[in-house]
Amino acid sequence: MKYLFVFVCVLFFQVFATHAQEIYDVDPEERNNSIVIVETALDMISKGNYESAAKILEPVMEKDPTFHPAYVNYYNAIRNVPQKTDKLIEALNTALEIFEEDDELSYYLGNIYQERRQYEAAIKAYSAAIDYSKINGEDFPIVWAYHFNRGNCHLKTKQFDKAIADYTYALRLSPDNSDVLTNRGTSYYQAKNNTKACEDWNAARRLGNKSVDRYISSFCK
Repeated sequence: MKYLFVFVCVLFFQVFATHAQEIYDVDPEERNNSIVIVETALDMISKGNYESAAKILEPVMEKDPTFHPAYVNYYNAIRNVPQKTDKLIEALNTALEIFEEDDELSYYLGNIYQERRQYEAAIKAYSAAIDYSKINGEDFPIVWAYHFNRGNCHLKTKQFDKAIADYTYALRLSPDNSDVLTNRGTSYYQAKNNTKACEDWNAARRLGNKSVDRYISSFCK
C-alpha cells in the first residue's frame, strides 16, 4: 500500500527578531540594510532565483546575526537547492544558539531532515519545536504542522501508535484537516484498526480529499 505523506511548509516573514536570548549590539544602519536585502531576497525567491537569494542573505546572517527574517528566508531559498542544504542546516543550528527555544526555526530544521529522509534527526527537531511551542504559545498558525510532520516521520518509521498520537493532536489545532485525517487513517490501518482507518478516510473524503478514494474502495466495505 502506498502511503500518503503530506509535507507542509508555510512561509512566514517577520520584520524584527524574536526569542533572542543573547544580547547583541545592532547598528541601526546595518539593520536597515538587512531589511532592504531581505526584501530583495524575497523578490528573488518569488521569481525562483533561489541561489542568488541565498547568496545575498549569507552576509546578513554574519553581520546582523539577530535578524530573524534572514534565517527564515535563507531557509525558503536553500530548501529549494538540495545540494546546498548542509549550509542551511549549519545556519539553522547557529540561529538556534541565538534564538533559544525558537519553535519555528526548529520546525524548519526538522523539515530539512525529513526531506533528506533522516527521520530520527527530524523527529528530534520536531520534538524540540513542539516543546518550545508549549512555552511560546500554540497560537502560531503552523504549530499543528509540527505534530503533523513528526507524525509523518513516525509513520514512515512504522511507529504507528506515536503517529496516531501526533495526528490526533494536530487535529486539535487544525480541525477538519483532510490531510491529517488521511495520514491518521493510514496509521490506523497499519496498526490493524480498519474501523478507525475507514472512519478517518471517509471523513477526509467528505472534506473533499479524493486521494482517499482508492483506500476506501480497497479496504472499507
